Amino acid sequence: MHVFIGLLMVLFMTNPAMGQSGFGEYGGATFISVKDTKTILVNLPEYPALIGEKIAVRINGINTPRLKGKCKKETQLAVKAKKFMTKAFKGAELIDLENIKRGIYFQLVADVLVNDEDFATQLVGKGYAVKISKKKKAHNWCK
Repeated sequence: MHVFIGLLMVLFMTNPAMGQSGFGEYGGATFISVKDTKTILVNLPEYPALIGEKIAVRINGINTPRLKGKCKKETQLAVKAKKFMTKAFKGAELIDLENIKRGIYFQLVADVLVNDEDFATQLVGKGYAVKISKKKKAHNWCK
């Protein structure tokens, strides 16, 4: 396991696009699907399949409604959000990841840019997400 983690770190740090803060940036991710309302699956073509295929990327800094919500309103909003995300990512010419960090369950957490626009901001603007606040992390989608 230590060898695998070491290999992973070496591969991420040897990419010229990677910086010193977190894991840096990655330009040109390939969209696969929307996993949930804040997570997409992508391929990272410059990496070996073991760490570059079907990688979950959670969009940084937002709270979104859940597909298995606490109420019908939350679930309906989540379905709309997922449809919006799928359409946006399928139509994207360019998907970039910035400020990449490691999340739990081998996923990445990153600022996701679609055609050079911050996607979290788009989700917030459409009412499909709220920015996470240090004061209040939970959001009641059932109001």
